[in-house]
Amino acid sequence: MCHRNCVHLLSWRLPWPVSFLSVTLLAILSTLGCGDQPGTSRLMSLTVTPGSVAIALGQSTQLKVIGKYSDGTSQEMTSSVIWQNLDSNIATISQSGLVSSVAVGQTEVTATKSGVSVTVPLIVSKAALEALSINPSSATIALGASTQLVATGTYTDKTTQDLTQLVKWEADQPGIVTVNASGVAVSKSVGNSAVSASLDGISGSNQITVLAAALVAIIVRSQNASVPLGSKEQFTAIGAYTDGTTVDLTNTVSWTSQPTGILPINGTGLATAKAVGSVAVSATSRGISGAGNITVSPAALVSIDVGTPQALFTLGAAQQLTATGTYTDGLTRNLSGTVQWLSASPDIVSIGEAGLATAKAVGTTIVSASSGNISGMKDLTVSNAALVSIKVILNQPSFPIGSTQQINATGSYTDNSSQDLTGSVHWVSSSPQVVSISNTGLATAKSTGNAVISASTDKISGTGNLSVSAAELASISISPANPTIPLGGSQQLAANGLYTDGSSKDLSNIVHWGSLSPDVATISRTGMVTANAVGMAGIAASSGKITAETDVGVSTAALVSIAISPANPTVPLGSTQQLSATGNYTDGSTQDVTSQIFWTIDDSTVASVDAAGVATGQQVGVTEIDASLSGLHASGTLTVQPLLSVGYFDGTSGIDTAIRATNPATTGQNICGMIYVFDQDQQMSECCGCLISRNGLLTLSLQHDLLSNPLTGVQSKSGTILLVPADYASNSSCNASSITPSGTAVAWSTHIQKASTGQLATLEDAFSSSPLSTTLSAALQAQCSFIQQLGGGQGQCTCGNPQ
Repeated sequence: MCHRNCVHLLSWRLPWPVSFLSVTLLAILSTLGCGDQPGTSRLMSLTVTPGSVAIALGQSTQLKVIGKYSDGTSQEMTSSVIWQNLDSNIATISQSGLVSSVAVGQTEVTATKSGVSVTVPLIVSKAALEALSINPSSATIALGASTQLVATGTYTDKTTQDLTQLVKWEADQPGIVTVNASGVAVSKSVGNSAVSASLDGISGSNQITVLAAALVAIIVRSQNASVPLGSKEQFTAIGAYTDGTTVDLTNTVSWTSQPTGILPINGTGLATAKAVGSVAVSATSRGISGAGNITVSPAALVSIDVGTPQALFTLGAAQQLTATGTYTDGLTRNLSGTVQWLSASPDIVSIGEAGLATAKAVGTTIVSASSGNISGMKDLTVSNAALVSIKVILNQPSFPIGSTQQINATGSYTDNSSQDLTGSVHWVSSSPQVVSISNTGLATAKSTGNAVISASTDKISGTGNLSVSAAELASISISPANPTIPLGGSQQLAANGLYTDGSSKDLSNIVHWGSLSPDVATISRTGMVTANAVGMAGIAASSGKITAETDVGVSTAALVSIAISPANPTVPLGSTQQLSATGNYTDGSTQDVTSQIFWTIDDSTVASVDAAGVATGQQVGVTEIDASLSGLHASGTLTVQPLLSVGYFDGTSGIDTAIRATNPATTGQNICGMIYVFDQDQQMSECCGCLISRNGLLTLSLQHDLLSNPLTGVQSKSGTILLVPADYASNSSCNASSITPSGTAVAWSTHIQKASTGQLATLEDAFSSSPLSTTLSAALQAQCSFIQQLGGGQGQCTCGNPQ
């Protein structure tokens, strides 16, 4: 029967793809037992070896399947079972049972034959290290040198990774080579050593050969960085080796200098300066070179000779000394202006920087000329001297009318000394009407012009020219003196000038104004002081050399204005509004001064205001309000806005509702209760005006007075009732199309409702109050007027039962 079914199944013309057929059809045949041979025992179980699979990424493993039959026999059938893998993204399995990893993860592998299946778990872990290599594979280094080794790991997935910092490094001959944790191999002695790297049981090795120390650098040295032209310089060459040792190679290296011709150098490193310039000196041995830079400076001074026109000269006389220098290149040069001159007795002979010697006192001294550590000397002798000139000294070559000045006379002598002769000379003015001069040299300006002043004694005289100019400013005064300004305020200062001829002039716009403490007060070019901070500031006014000062005190800021907020308040009738007052101060700051304000109101019948600035609407209207403090005022217009009462109705129950309104007589008069009924679509349905007497009660039936005569003829089921109190005296007919809002009204509605017990209950709802804007008031009047004119009597409600 099984084989007939198998034949029948194989005769089907299946539409599925062959790949699907290869698994699915075979599975069906196995389930039906079509895999067994006729007349043989039946397959009972399958066993997969190993029973669970764990491989690293990149590895493969062979599974083996043993089948056990009903007769107790077993058979290896790895290639005859049908292999299936739960997730081929993790691993694949061939029909021969070879498992190959694809990605890290977990899956299951199933083997099926003749309806018998077995499943084993399969885990693919991350790739595992399988080999280590060291680069370079072999290395040769000089003693004292080091080399970087790199350990590269190869993994089961054929990837590689730098493991230099992770492996364990070892050298079999640590006396020859050591390797640190970072793979740096350092030579210790000449020889060979194997170096290995290991990680997780995997290792690799290489061979390192250490040779004798090698020359790595040559250091060129000289005693001087610069040598003068014509001198010699010895260079040395020091060789540095890989093992840190140094050797003097001066006599074995090859010496050169560039550019040639400036500092030729011989085979022992001795160089001779032939020309001025910069030179690079090189030493080379075994392909290694070192260089040093040196400069050949101009020839150096080796001696100085001091020369004089005469070795003997008179007191007060002067003579130029000369200094001649001899240099390393054999040439001479005049150094008089560059050497340092020195006198052993400067009180006898002084000498200037350029070698000018001046006789100061009778006697003999030695003078020297030095440049660095090179010097030359000379003996000088000084004899007596006498007066040679008189100098007239003017403090001011030009001075203004009315002023005076002291003129002095100084005598000069051959020894260059001087003496004040002011009181002993004879003084003369060439124009005494312009300048007069006393016997003591005091000159007085008489009129504009010029005069020659002379001072003489015996055969020697001196002169000075004086000119007299127009009167000049002598002093400045500032007014007001020492003013006090509030913070942020300002004060105009004036500057008055007093002149040498006794006249005065306003200089406020001419002088230069300045503040010594600009953080406290600043001043403009025209003398306007501005207070910046509390304190004291010095203010100066200057013109040329003439200056005047005064102190300006800055006090705390002063109030300059008041502002009311809100500026023009609107208060609903019967409501309150907190008014506030802000003070503006001279320093630009503001402060809430509400509690300090004295409040007044023009019409106390319209509104009132208390000491705290709380305004209360008494009656619809407009009044002026005033706030005052320290003589300052601020005013605004206060408007008391009328109120309207708003109620809502629902007529769907069929039970009538009573609408009641009272006049609490806040104005002491009768009022009109202007009533406007709006349906559920917010369209005005009816309107009317009803008298509500002083302390009276108006009672209206919702059904009969307010809903029975709608404009559209359709009675409203729900909607809104607006009640506006209005002035009766100006509208005694209470025409709802003309409103003069006045007074207040209190309205409420009384509903009859049936309770759950079946009994009737009374429920009252108060109307809410709301400010009546001019826009809403105009809209109510316009819509009611439309009803009255075009409704043909429809849309006009009735007033019910006024009391």
